[in-house]
Amino acid sequence: MRAGEFRAVSRAAVALCVAGALVAPAAPAHAAGKGWELSALSVPKAHDISKGEGITVAVIDSGIRTNHPVIADRATEGPDFLGESDQKESWYGSHGTSMASNVLDVAPKAKVLGLRAIRDREDPDYQSWEQNLASPNPQTAHALRNAVRYAADHGARVISLSLGTESPFTPYDEEEAQAIQYALSKGVVVVASAGNDGDGQNLVAYPVGYPGVIGVAASTPSGGRADFSTVHSYVDVAAPGVDIWGADVRSKGRVSEQGSSPAGALIAGVAALIVAKYPKLAPRQVADLLQDTASHAGRHDPKTGYGVVNAAKALRAAGKVKAQPYVLPVNAEGAGGHFGPGDDETPRRVGQPIDVTVLVVAGVLGLVALGMILGGVLLVRAGRRARRRSPGPLAAGTPPPQW
Repeated sequence: MRAGEFRAVSRAAVALCVAGALVAPAAPAHAAGKGWELSALSVPKAHDISKGEGITVAVIDSGIRTNHPVIADRATEGPDFLGESDQKESWYGSHGTSMASNVLDVAPKAKVLGLRAIRDREDPDYQSWEQNLASPNPQTAHALRNAVRYAADHGARVISLSLGTESPFTPYDEEEAQAIQYALSKGVVVVASAGNDGDGQNLVAYPVGYPGVIGVAASTPSGGRADFSTVHSYVDVAAPGVDIWGADVRSKGRVSEQGSSPAGALIAGVAALIVAKYPKLAPRQVADLLQDTASHAGRHDPKTGYGVVNAAKALRAAGKVKAQPYVLPVNAEGAGGHFGPGDDETPRRVGQPIDVTVLVVAGVLGLVALGMILGGVLLVRAGRRARRRSPGPLAAGTPPPQW
């Protein structure tokens, strides 16, 4: 569906093979009703404790239509990090508005700060932008990094990232990772979607792969992984990702969507509930609470992490947790692998193996190429020997060559 796309994010000097072309396939028919995701996350019970009062969630995406009825004056727009002035176009903010509505469905008393760092697929400039991601213009080269830092400096306590890159050769971008660390060092919880490549090449994705980010897989009404949801060790938890009703910019209502995008936005909403009630908790502690109270806490798997989040249980558990200092220098002693108490064991650099299929194909192609090179060398050498063995006309009195 349109709004469930795992959106491409620009970065400097990166060759993106599939980037924003990934769209979650159509979901099979099931018995889930409209709005089932809130019950699945135990949000109604959580609202007895918190509704996200006083918390700002930065939705870094394609922009937000702040006047959409579903948003209802709960969102503001910050800078456009693409440097555009097309906010009045009919397609503007398609994905971002939907994600903002998912956040606010969970945390209705929170505020959303919209920061544009990617383009909507409906944007007439989308294709040229996507094709030029490997060498973007200077103004947009660091859109994500700059948006993350802006959010951290302008009051956001949660950052929602329903976007990312997926490529066999997507590198670890040090500047983006440092921006994430900067946000964490200021006590900002960072949530990102896992990606929609689980039934494809299942490639490593960023920013979800960066240390300290809470990675969210998409789940079905049964609690299992949606078959499109990317599978990797950096998946921390899961949230509903099929038949999610988000704001539709083409109307004043909602439209059904699916993908890991809404799943990530929903968990950003849950994080807002927690920090609204317990504002002194460190981001690492919020991540631990989500994991420790999820559907199969204590048993991690790369499909759904520790399972589907239970917002009410996480909030009840948070009341028993002693807050840890969260304004710590990055890499300070006792800061764990990334920030705050504990370490989610996410590698600081790419440590995830490339998909087996990619390795096999690369190996076969490598062998073929090696064979062609060796064959060419042998042919050249054979040709040289043949030329040496075929004497040309001999000058009078010249003896034949010795063999």
